[in-house]
Amino acid sequence: MAVRVTRRRGLGLMAAALAFARRPVLAAPAAPRWFGTRLTGAGAAFATAFDDAGRAVIDLPLPARGHGVAVSPDRGHAVVIGRRPGTFALAVRLADGAVVARAEAAAGRHFCGHGIHGADGRLFFATETDFEGERGLIGVYDVAEGYRRVAEWESGGLDPHDVRLLPGGRLIAVANGGILTHPDAPGAKLNLDEMDSSLSLIDVASGAIVHQYRLAPDLFQLSIRHLAIGADGSVAFAMQSEGPADRLVPLGGVLRPDGTVQLLEMPRTALADLRQYCGSLASDAAGRHFGMTSPRGGSAAFFAYDDGRYLGSRSLSDVCPIAADPAQPGRFYIAGGHGGIAVVGPGETRRLDGDLARTALWDNHMALVSAPQSTTW
Repeated sequence: MAVRVTRRRGLGLMAAALAFARRPVLAAPAAPRWFGTRLTGAGAAFATAFDDAGRAVIDLPLPARGHGVAVSPDRGHAVVIGRRPGTFALAVRLADGAVVARAEAAAGRHFCGHGIHGADGRLFFATETDFEGERGLIGVYDVAEGYRRVAEWESGGLDPHDVRLLPGGRLIAVANGGILTHPDAPGAKLNLDEMDSSLSLIDVASGAIVHQYRLAPDLFQLSIRHLAIGADGSVAFAMQSEGPADRLVPLGGVLRPDGTVQLLEMPRTALADLRQYCGSLASDAAGRHFGMTSPRGGSAAFFAYDDGRYLGSRSLSDVCPIAADPAQPGRFYIAGGHGGIAVVGPGETRRLDGDLARTALWDNHMALVSAPQSTTW
């Protein structure tokens, strides 16, 4: 992987009006453990928190399809972000499911599905696109002021998607997918012959890009999309391929704290099972292992941070959401778009049998809400 180092100045302050709302939710049978987005058979979108048994604790109707969920450092609320090209982000109080703040995308921008809080919880960083200017951005929001948008920074490329906070709280990692899109052409990918994906590290004090990493030129049609953080500060990344369907290419890698990058190796059959696409990524509770999922292939693959070794795969139809089990290092919860939540770990695959677990049509992501996230180790 070629490495390029760049520095940029943060842009000036920008204000945007926010709307506030509260919505009724379920009475909580237990503390929420995980929070994700889902669809009903009729296409209605919900943000749903569930407990260890797969029972709904919060079930919040959304104005449109949701995507990522980011939990505040104090575990008091979570932000549900609209799917690209989304225009909303809702702050949901975890104690009762009330919507306590709503952010709308600024004029000429849209959300790209993910965000993360700063270490002290005062700021929130969301991936965004300036679609007319063809620029990737990080929108900066003041949490105490109801998620008021106060600044924007360059992300370092097109199509910023996932964003994570590195240990120490000084840097965020941003996955620039490199794919040009526009709201007037829904679903169209407009630059596949000249994609430019990258992984940026941005200083949260200044908005400057302090390091940027790119794949080798022969892998230019790989899009870096999702991130997870290891206990040692390594950044795992998962990708999707926009190249020839019959060419097997690596779909994940690890950026080490020393700046070296390792692309993941796995058995050819297991790699083929991912069908050129990984849709989500998560670290385990100890930050020593990570898993990445492929809804196209119905497969979840697991790796070790220390040397990138392949640990095995598990199958679940249309699997995408994945999050750590806080009680057991090496164990994960995964969910499928055709229904079903499973607990997977070394030598273990167990389906949850709650009504929600059996029937909900889960969307792309879910977050662990009842224990510290991987980004705070």
